[in-house]
Amino acid sequence: MLPRNSEGAYLFYASYTNFANMPLPRNPQKVIWAFQHEESPKNVLYFMHERALSLFNYSSTFSRYSDVPYPLHDMMSLRLITSTKYFVRTKAKNRALKEIAPIIYIQTSCVAPTERDEYVKELMKYQRIDSYGACLNNKPIPNHLKEINSNYLNNLYAENFLKFMARYKFVLTIENGVCDDYITEKFWRAIHVGVVPIYFGAPTIRDWLPNNKSALILDDFPSPQRLSARINTLMRDDDLYEEYLQHKTKALISNQRIIEEIEARPYQTNAFEKDRKFLCFICKKLYQKDKSIQVVSKSHYNCPKPKPILADSDITWQLLWEISKRESEAMYDEIMYF
Repeated sequence: MLPRNSEGAYLFYASYTNFANMPLPRNPQKVIWAFQHEESPKNVLYFMHERALSLFNYSSTFSRYSDVPYPLHDMMSLRLITSTKYFVRTKAKNRALKEIAPIIYIQTSCVAPTERDEYVKELMKYQRIDSYGACLNNKPIPNHLKEINSNYLNNLYAENFLKFMARYKFVLTIENGVCDDYITEKFWRAIHVGVVPIYFGAPTIRDWLPNNKSALILDDFPSPQRLSARINTLMRDDDLYEEYLQHKTKALISNQRIIEEIEARPYQTNAFEKDRKFLCFICKKLYQKDKSIQVVSKSHYNCPKPKPILADSDITWQLLWEISKRESEAMYDEIMYF
């Protein structure tokens, strides 16, 4: 704890922030509160509400509007977008359909605000999908990939897993939260290996596609049946299918926004540099001794009220959102007027 009435800063990692045990009293004129967060709001529902966000002065998040932003931290590098190291040509993928489905789904966390399992379960009525994870499992993972199921988070980019995944034509990449610029390794891993992502998550995803057609976006299809019809069209026409893979077949990145973003903020693809950049930013603010009080706004972490993909899905997360909203307002008053 900082000595009373001294100047300084507290840096919080959002997922480990305990709002019941904050360094009080809050003195925004002298003490900076800043938080970092690259994870889903599922972890800390309070951060979905402006009242809780406004307790902090600065942020470093996946949002392009945070003070030290990193919307492309899971992209890792531009080179991987066009690299053909794992890329499997369409004709080889077509031959593989004798033993595998056209679509892969691998998910170990089965409870999410997006209710992704409910959507995939409905899509399975119309499409063959190989589901290898703990969720909706319908196919055993090959013996040489057993560690993926037992320790999935530490094997997201395992060499043998990337090769295995690359044989598929499509991969379901459904985030567990919906926030502007919240795009995880699920999407970028598909881009890296050259499999077409079937994507749901960030409303801003189009801003970060390598090309106009780099993913099938669920928001474009009003139902699983309509999505399935589009998949069938692409399955029948290799040329149409490959329009979604121009970053591999033509080494093309037509989206200048991605290139400019990495040129402007190269730190974001390196975890150590990303953390150092934020720390230096806060140190600079302390050194400048600016007495104006900055407040984090909703744009720094813009996650709206959870909404399941399918309208008739469970509304539990929406109810939790309502509860956390009321609690965040009470918590704000308790902290600010301590």
